[in-house]
Amino acid sequence: MVLTLVLPWFPILLGVGIGGRLLGSVRGTFLGVVCALFWVVLVQASVGNVIWSDPWMVMTIVTGATAIATVGRWSAQMPVDQPLSDVSTLSSSRGDAKADVQETAFGELRAAMDRFDDWLEEHRDDGDPWPQFDEFVRSVLFQCCDATHVKPYRLGGDGEELVPLREPDLLTDVDRLPARRGIVGHVVTTGRSYVVGDTTQGELVDRLAGESDGAVEWCFAVRQGTSRLGVVVVGQVGIPVECSKPLLRLAEKMIVSFWCMLHETAQGRSAIQNDPVSGLPTRAAFLRVAEQSLRESYRQGEPVAVVVVVLECLRELTDSGRWDVADEVVKEVSNALRRKVRMDDRVGRLDGHGFLILLRRVDSELATLIVTQLMTRLKDVCEDESRWHATVRVRCGVAGSGMENPNLRELVARALSETSRARVEGIPIASDLGSTAVNAGVAG
Repeated sequence: MVLTLVLPWFPILLGVGIGGRLLGSVRGTFLGVVCALFWVVLVQASVGNVIWSDPWMVMTIVTGATAIATVGRWSAQMPVDQPLSDVSTLSSSRGDAKADVQETAFGELRAAMDRFDDWLEEHRDDGDPWPQFDEFVRSVLFQCCDATHVKPYRLGGDGEELVPLREPDLLTDVDRLPARRGIVGHVVTTGRSYVVGDTTQGELVDRLAGESDGAVEWCFAVRQGTSRLGVVVVGQVGIPVECSKPLLRLAEKMIVSFWCMLHETAQGRSAIQNDPVSGLPTRAAFLRVAEQSLRESYRQGEPVAVVVVVLECLRELTDSGRWDVADEVVKEVSNALRRKVRMDDRVGRLDGHGFLILLRRVDSELATLIVTQLMTRLKDVCEDESRWHATVRVRCGVAGSGMENPNLRELVARALSETSRARVEGIPIASDLGSTAVNAGVAG
């Protein structure tokens, strides 16, 4: 779908840029509008009327058409009656320097479109692609607009804070920004971009920008329809003022399109990889990321342990039609597991009644002690009969890597075996070291 939109867009854009240069201001603008309409008709003929039912496609088409029309007017810099032979005599003039900047910038923008397709293909399956996207945005804006001190932020969950896409530099970067204060808050709230020196913005906006803590020469919001996704703050723009505004507007639209595409990709991946009830990764997604963590631990000579947590008697709730209660139990257990595991541990959903945990840098004995503490919290949640009007018991199996380096599936199979042994023996926790030491901590 992206190729269907982009492949005809570039030749039309370049043709409008050249034609507008030759035709003059009025006719160049008319050429841009006509070519923009031609591109829309061409896309509709290729894809069909279905494009008008997809908000994302509509936004992309409107953005592309606006860019074509803008280039038609913007590129019309030379009078109609001026001979082409005179162009070579202006190489040292200001107008020729401006044309060189524009030509270079458009070349970088075109290259950025191609680079993003490759970048998205490489990073679409990353657990957190946003820090890498931060670097990509900085690189693109520097190459296209000579922009430095670029800081992309995304809107926090509460809508009150702006969070950096990557971990901040403690020496130079601000960790978080308020989403409704200062010039950045104005841009996020209104959706209107700020460019230093733009007289159409008004005196109050300039004053607001002057009161900012750091230098802000360019700031634009990232929106998807009416949803606010984030903002990009630029401290310095190096291209000449006389040709900066149209270039910056085009760069804005391109970055916003990239951001929205990554946002949609991340949401789609999350919907596939995360269990809808617990919010934890599904078994397949867990095994994939846990396998990577396991290999990294083995390379560093670290032990690992796999824990299987099973909720017994949960089927009684589902069989009696109390699915909402069963889901609530699963959510409570999932939240407890998320709070207790460390950042580099992995936790996921095994099936409708079980969970998987990969603990790094622990052996079987230490893992058993950790699970014993965790079991105390899980028992408080699951065995609250006054709340659930049912008894849901928890059992755990623990298997460590030991002196060998077993693969992940072998560790999971051993932990499942220990869970079955715990159920047969009527104990809450069983490990591959035995269950005697566990019973004193948690009564079955």
